[in-house]
Amino acid sequence: MDRLNYFNPYQTKEPNHEDQLTRAYLVLLKHSFHSFSAFLSYVNKKNENENKFEFIDLIESGWSFETQIQNPDIETSFVASILITDDDLNKQIEINASGRNARYDGIITFGSLLTFVIENKPRSQNVWFDQLNPSRNNLSEETQILKSPIVLEWKEIINHLNLLKSIDTINGFEKIMIEDFLNYIDSKFPYLNPFDNFVLCKSNTELLKRRIKNILKEIAIDENSIGYHNKNDFGYFIKTPDFDAIKKIGLPLKQDENDWRLELSLNFGDTQSQAKSFYKRDPNLSILNDYWSCYTNFHLSFASSNLIWFQRKENNKSSSYLGSAEKPHATFIIL
Repeated sequence: MDRLNYFNPYQTKEPNHEDQLTRAYLVLLKHSFHSFSAFLSYVNKKNENENKFEFIDLIESGWSFETQIQNPDIETSFVASILITDDDLNKQIEINASGRNARYDGIITFGSLLTFVIENKPRSQNVWFDQLNPSRNNLSEETQILKSPIVLEWKEIINHLNLLKSIDTINGFEKIMIEDFLNYIDSKFPYLNPFDNFVLCKSNTELLKRRIKNILKEIAIDENSIGYHNKNDFGYFIKTPDFDAIKKIGLPLKQDENDWRLELSLNFGDTQSQAKSFYKRDPNLSILNDYWSCYTNFHLSFASSNLIWFQRKENNKSSSYLGSAEKPHATFIIL
């Protein structure tokens, strides 16, 4: 029986398996025309190929859905490769016919006009790019392959579905389907949710950190300057290569008993060369106001190994540390 029959789910795969996610989304597209229309609009927006397809042409052609199909007959005029993942690849890829024995996560066929072959990879680091190439097995010689893949991001799909819920023309059945799918994402794939504000992150640590990363991307001159440091819960940071005394400006996530908070963290003189640059400037940290907490972080290291880490003393009077060999670390508390 067809796996996209609503009453025929997988029995041997865990709910957080990517095949279950593919099936759930294709079932939603099959039963909710609003969701399907939003999907097609998103595909059209992300299609960078010369060949474009009008919405009305696709709808008039009729359509069908399939999942986990091995080397199906593809005889449409065009075939397009769609990747759905958690991030934009920012990579130039050319799609060509492959000799591989393909099993497609999803197939959407529009009459004799167009076939979408869909690869779902919830984690973009797991993408194997040859999987985006359609198999030449059972591929018609007359079928034209669109050379650029169409990359869709789950966070945008989820944004679209959240917007659809507020439309008056959505009937009860469709609204229930969309809400059930979003609840499924929240439960089994929470990291795919959009990170437009902290409320949407629902106190999920991974989502909160992804939101922080997005904030830093928005303010950084170069997105490649964003890094991650897991020691001392420093988290995501912006590299500052042009300022020798501070190489990282971090936005670590902290949790109190009842709430979360962010800290704007500056590590002055974190290495020997940075310390030399810092003290040459004759710094006066006493000008920092009460919103800043300044403390020492003195330790002895070799290469990337921290050999000795001395216990620090908390003190808001930062100038008292400047005469010692210890280096100050300033943190701005964001409540």
